[in-house]
Amino acid sequence: MIFSGDLPGGTVVQDRKLAEQLGLSRTPVREALGRLAGEGYLRRDGRLLTVQAVSVEDVMEILATRRVIEGETTRLAAGRIPAKRLAEIKAAVEGMLDPREVSHDRHWTVDDLVHLSIAQSSGNRLMARLVKDLRERTRMFGLTRIPRRFDPGKTEHLAILAAIEQGDVDGAARAMQRHIDNARQGILDLLAGTLEREPEPNSVINTMCEGSKP
Repeated sequence: MIFSGDLPGGTVVQDRKLAEQLGLSRTPVREALGRLAGEGYLRRDGRLLTVQAVSVEDVMEILATRRVIEGETTRLAAGRIPAKRLAEIKAAVEGMLDPREVSHDRHWTVDDLVHLSIAQSSGNRLMARLVKDLRERTRMFGLTRIPRRFDPGKTEHLAILAAIEQGDVDGAARAMQRHIDNARQGILDLLAGTLEREPEPNSVINTMCEGSKP
């Protein structure tokens, strides 16, 4: 629920209400919330637990870190992913024909399939766990599905997979890094457009968007 955006940053989380909503007893819910707090997804303030907000600075740092790590996991995965698995991933990407018919959950499922399959095939379990964790934190930002990035993102995914299939180690790594760079720029462009309509001259978002202009 945190990663899907159902509980946005700043939301107070109560184990009793959450247990009722999920149809579970409070003990496993309380334990799960404790783990999430320990991993930094929830913030504890006295007896209150709130969903940790992910700021613009946070998501930019996350994407910069992902660029480095996923460039390397893609490099390592080239030549390791079985042809059958690559074909399955490619078919899933190509199956998203019309963005208007692709649900938010489906979009993230396929995106996870691409990025996590590559990370898990790198042979480096630590980096694979980091990729998963950083992607979850990216989703918590709440502004990561950009309609005009749908077709370019799909094309970029296919380019990454094609380079891996061809055994082009460096080309695959570069394709992944370009993909993450473009996702980052898409977020900045969208924020800049939002600010043109709703100016926030003193906000962090405004400062970062201005800094991204040529």
